[in-house]
Amino acid sequence: MDFLNELSAWHWLSLGIVLLVLEVLGAAGFLLGMGLGAMVVAAVLALLPNLQWQWQLLLFAVFSVMFTWLYWSRFRAVNEATDQPNLNDRTANLIGRSAALMDDSIGGRSQVQIADALWVVASEKNLPKGTLVEIISAEGMVLNVVAKDA
Repeated sequence: MDFLNELSAWHWLSLGIVLLVLEVLGAAGFLLGMGLGAMVVAAVLALLPNLQWQWQLLLFAVFSVMFTWLYWSRFRAVNEATDQPNLNDRTANLIGRSAALMDDSIGGRSQVQIADALWVVASEKNLPKGTLVEIISAEGMVLNVVAKDA
């Protein structure tokens, strides 16, 4: 435990840099608060070099929790904001597209081919093969369609 008495600003600065580098490598915000907390403790120790190690650890804990809470409550929403919310939602990207039915629909169900994928489609009424339909919504992997007026 004697090594705790020897903690200096350089130790905290080094810890902060290591944590921030690990954050850059992909910790998704989990190490950001601790890295910043270690940096603040390093700054405090530069001003108060005789601060006991118990106070150093307490400051580290308090600042780590504070910065982590601040990130998760304030800045994370900014990082997740996007102008393309459906980018990875394949079915949502299909809404509004048109395709021809590959088979006669039975019970309102048939298939369409869009690009290289076959999709199950559902309509309110039975439609003949080749009918041009428009995708209006999706429920799971089933696309809801209506006959497109010719």
